Amino acid sequence: MNRERRFFHSIRFKLLLVSLTLLAIPWAGYRYIQETERFLRQTQETMLLGTAQAVAAILHNSEALMNGSQNSVEASSEPLIYLNPLSRPIQLDGYSEEWLPYLGNLERYPDQGEWQFETILGEYGNHLYLFIRVRDEQVVHMTPGSSRLDKGDYVQLSIQQTSGQQVEYRIATTAPGWVTAQQMPSRSDDPYPIRREDRIQGEWQTSENGYTLELRIPQYLLGDRMAITVADIDDPANPERRQLTSTSQQGVLSRLIRPDPEIGRLIGGLQHENARIWVLNNQQLVLARRGRLQAPDDDAVPSERSLDSPLQPLLRLILDQPNDHFEDEFSRSARLKGSEIDAALAGNPQALRRNTPDNKAVILSAAWPIESDKGIVGAVLVEQSTNQILTLQNQALEKITGITLLLFLFTGLAILGFATMLTRRIRRLSSNIDVAVSAEGRIQGILKPDRSEDEIGDLARSFSSVLNRLTEYNRYLEAMASRLAHEFRTPLTIVKSSLENLNDTHDPESQSRYLQRAEQGIDRLGLILHRMQEATRLEQQMLQTELETFDLHAMLKSSLEGYRLAFNEVSFKLNSAEEPLLINGAPDLISQALDKLISNAVDFHQPETAIEVKLAKPINGQTTLSVINQGPQLPSGMEQELFASMVSIRDKKQGEPHLGLGLYLVRLICEFHGGQAVAGNLTSGSGVVVSLILPVSIKKQL
Repeated sequence: MNRERRFFHSIRFKLLLVSLTLLAIPWAGYRYIQETERFLRQTQETMLLGTAQAVAAILHNSEALMNGSQNSVEASSEPLIYLNPLSRPIQLDGYSEEWLPYLGNLERYPDQGEWQFETILGEYGNHLYLFIRVRDEQVVHMTPGSSRLDKGDYVQLSIQQTSGQQVEYRIATTAPGWVTAQQMPSRSDDPYPIRREDRIQGEWQTSENGYTLELRIPQYLLGDRMAITVADIDDPANPERRQLTSTSQQGVLSRLIRPDPEIGRLIGGLQHENARIWVLNNQQLVLARRGRLQAPDDDAVPSERSLDSPLQPLLRLILDQPNDHFEDEFSRSARLKGSEIDAALAGNPQALRRNTPDNKAVILSAAWPIESDKGIVGAVLVEQSTNQILTLQNQALEKITGITLLLFLFTGLAILGFATMLTRRIRRLSSNIDVAVSAEGRIQGILKPDRSEDEIGDLARSFSSVLNRLTEYNRYLEAMASRLAHEFRTPLTIVKSSLENLNDTHDPESQSRYLQRAEQGIDRLGLILHRMQEATRLEQQMLQTELETFDLHAMLKSSLEGYRLAFNEVSFKLNSAEEPLLINGAPDLISQALDKLISNAVDFHQPETAIEVKLAKPINGQTTLSVINQGPQLPSGMEQELFASMVSIRDKKQGEPHLGLGLYLVRLICEFHGGQAVAGNLTSGSGVVVSLILPVSIKKQL
């Protein structure tokens, strides 16, 4: 058995001390970076919220904001069309290539369900540019020579001029190509144009899913409202059966929203490096924008992005590097959407982090409401990438990595030395075992116990104990072979002598006597073989036995009645409380074990003395079943050897062979039930007690 040892003597404790230094390194680094990142993020959020608050304070009750937004609380639900500032004029060709930077601002109509057309407006100089993409499975053009403009698909512009007058223009064509608008009469059901408007021109092109239209409109023709209506006519013979989709709502023209230069001038002095400021009305349309998220290529400072270090190439493979070349999906947006904007328009300032579409950067945005005497009229959104935080993190990680590598090197050398010492001890133990056991498996020496207090010393002592037990077992096997030879010799001698005498005599009476003696010898051989096979049959039986809960006290009372009938010359006494005692087991196996204990007790008991069967009350979930007989005591040191196979202390002169298997079977049955079999002499010296310690069924007992 393993000796109890103190924990600080074990290898586990020693390895724990070494490994604690390794665990402290990543933990300290993680905590440092975590706290640093949290602090920097909070600082950046606070800074952006402060900037947004400052801009909102400047725009508080600003007439520029009110005039620029054109969006009072009472008119907050009116339809709006945003005019995107263009960086250059559009070449009218009917295609969307020049609109690519602005296609993210396309507005689809209708807003609900499947869209029929999408459009975007831009302004450059003295002109407005309009791009329309129409979804139409069957594009119908006008009949050549027809003066009616309702015999094919068309686009109609409703423009409110600066004078307040509303003018209708219709664009239709007989084939893809250059188009010119036609002014229509004020009556909506009149399909004949009034005159041709050469100042509104464009290009009509057929697309895979319908057609596209590009138009150029002079600024002086427009006021501050307009509507775009797309008519889908599939049957030119019935133009009344048409599908109309418009940007207007219930006949109300959409208001044109332009970025306000005055608002841009007010916020121009508040912009930060690599930060962007947006001013939105309460319909989330952009009124002004200043700054940018991406630094110009010539502003990048390598010394601020990295440190000259041999670890830099490795860290670039492991760590996320700051990247100013990321996809900015809001760079040309006319309308911004986000939970932080919704919260600000509801009166609650909020900061939010988001990943760019290409996952190359993280953008931190902070929104603050713009208030006036009439309530919240808009919001300020300030954005900035977290590249600066990422740079500081990488620099800190680079320093920590250098320190960590030094500590790992030192700790690795310490572990290597410690492992070398352990390996030397294990190899020494292996060599000692090889010396103690020959190549054929014969034990030819003893293994000296190791006095060390750790697991390797415990292992060496266990090997020493195993070798000692194997030595004893080999002796037992040799003794068993001698005992079997002795047991077989007598019946074989009887059979041989009987057959020889039978061969030498012709007297029928003598022949019958010799045959009877030979049969007795054969029966004795069969009995020996039967008892040798009994243990194997019992083990097979236990594998197929199902446990059940039964009353051990009741079984003992019933069994004793049978013993009194079988051994009528022997007196039996039951010492047990008159109450049920439940155990979980196999009644047949327990009865078989009890039979062998009673048989031994009968064989060794002193005549005219009673055999006592005692069942003790459960203690700590176990009960003890004891069989006590008065008679000769057990030899000293034989208490536990009795339960080994082929061990017997019976008189060799008895006629019936005894192989010493009875108590061995008792031990197997007891261990099958999770118990233990023990034997010993009575303290009075008058006899022997053999006990079975069995677990009780606690749940049933309660």
